[in-house]
Amino acid sequence: MKAKEEGIIDTLKKISEAEDEMAKDAVKRSQHMAALHALTIAKITADAAKIIEEQGKEIDTLKTQSTVAAMNPSSIGRRIYILGSAIMTQYTIIAELHGKYLITPYHTKESELLTNLRLIERSQAVFIDDAQRAVFNA
Repeated sequence: MKAKEEGIIDTLKKISEAEDEMAKDAVKRSQHMAALHALTIAKITADAAKIIEEQGKEIDTLKTQSTVAAMNPSSIGRRIYILGSAIMTQYTIIAELHGKYLITPYHTKESELLTNLRLIERSQAVFIDDAQRAVFNA
């Protein structure tokens, strides 16, 4: 988790503690509306801190899983055909997930939202060798 998020969590916890103390003081002075208001703020800030902490843990877990999932980074970005497909459409591999490729049609711009994604078995991919297509083959 980043320092910024940790700072936010600490601030929320301090606010929660301060509001809890204010609620106790308000109850002692029989100011029930002020106590209710302070308790509400204390509860909301404590819950917000807890949610941010949990999301930080989930993000760390997802980062770890995505690192493990991309077993062969050399395949990412390569163009392929799908074996056995009647249409010879070129696709680009954008991720490798548990022995499968996540692909998108070749001419998709990176800035556009990826809406036409497919997940195929690795055995269905036929790699396109750009070196054989080049005019000057080094």
